[in-house]
Amino acid sequence: MKITNWGICGTGFIANDFATKVDRSKFNILGVFDINANSLANFATKYDISNTYTDFAKMASNPDIQGIYIGTPNSTHYPLMMQALNAGKNVLVEKVATLNGQQLDQVQKLAHKKGLVVIEGVTMYYMPLFKRIKEMVIQNKLGKLSTVNITFGSSKEYDPTNRFFSLEKGGGVLFDIGTYALSTLVYFMGIETKLLNTKVIMSESGVDEKSSFIVENDNQVLGTATIAFRGKMPKQIIVSGDKGYVVIKDFPRAEEATVYWNNGESENIQTGDENQIFNYELTRLNVYSDNATGSEEDTRKLTSRVIHIMDDARKEWGLKFPHEELI
Repeated sequence: MKITNWGICGTGFIANDFATKVDRSKFNILGVFDINANSLANFATKYDISNTYTDFAKMASNPDIQGIYIGTPNSTHYPLMMQALNAGKNVLVEKVATLNGQQLDQVQKLAHKKGLVVIEGVTMYYMPLFKRIKEMVIQNKLGKLSTVNITFGSSKEYDPTNRFFSLEKGGGVLFDIGTYALSTLVYFMGIETKLLNTKVIMSESGVDEKSSFIVENDNQVLGTATIAFRGKMPKQIIVSGDKGYVVIKDFPRAEEATVYWNNGESENIQTGDENQIFNYELTRLNVYSDNATGSEEDTRKLTSRVIHIMDDARKEWGLKFPHEELI
């Protein structure tokens, strides 16, 4: 059964992005939830959504809604997903899916029991460009894979009340742009990727402000990632083999990459449309709903590996968030 009727949880930036870019000729938005009545009314008017809810349980109980898109702060994802699944709804959740691996394991166990699908909206998993580069790696076009290196830094003004720096809301650089960085490493290096070493600098509010990671897979491919909230760096991926390397800039919704071959030649690759990202994600969810994967990698396994790597890193750091308990 195709999952075409959706409800939106949240009215913030990413929820607006979803409502703007989703193809309403293919996917219907039947309702929206937010605890702020004014934001809710404005959002519903802007996007012509007929049903509004200040009680999430009421939206989840709407029999016409098949799936719920969750675009709320990180700390709310797990309880909202469990509630949605218990109401029989499929879920597309923004990153980071849950605060720890135990929560994710419980979510996926419940989804499997109920015959439902939960996927995390890590955009690289669904953008066509990344699939093209992954195929090059699998087909050995870059030669024997050697390293994957990532930098991603933003310059955010420090504000302990903002979700980015809030311990209570599950903030910090790891659960924001770090999700993209580690997901990219696992995407190209495989689900056997493990953490070798990590270093963190904490912010005044108690969340991680900047960090570095070294990972390795079973084929001795090394991966590195450096991420920061108060230090601008290029959003860049370099995938290197013994025949050449690929540079992907301005990820995670990149549409273009450049291949540099050892003989000095280069090749430009362009594919995909970042404006279609949510349609790509919802289409993939439907593939999983039909119990088919075809040539597509199961992103649920990638999400699980990434979150467990995050658990390992935070254990080394001694960083624990409120709301990490299980339901």
